[in-house]
Amino acid sequence: MPFSRALSTSLPTAEPSGAETLAAALELQRVDDGANSWIVHVLGVHNDGRHLWVQVAPDPSAKHSIVLRMSMAATARHALAALATLSPASLPCSGVVSVMCTV
Repeated sequence: MPFSRALSTSLPTAEPSGAETLAAALELQRVDDGANSWIVHVLGVHNDGRHLWVQVAPDPSAKHSIVLRMSMAATARHALAALATLSPASLPCSGVVSVMCTV
């Protein structure tokens, strides 16, 4: 029986979006070094075309989480710097934290 040759299809490779790249860069990063240190767990990311909205929590159960409203120019380093100003105890009342947003 002759071997049939399958035609190779040229499927575009999916490049990770800016939101996915940011989420991967933030996931499991340590915030602070002292007694208030915590690990970032990214719960979700939304891109509204003007900002990235990133929900993070100090534990995967998401008992206490906050949302970062990030400019499109902001990086994971900017987000971590903003998170370093918060303690895990302050997360329940922090709500939304702006990162490099001018308006």
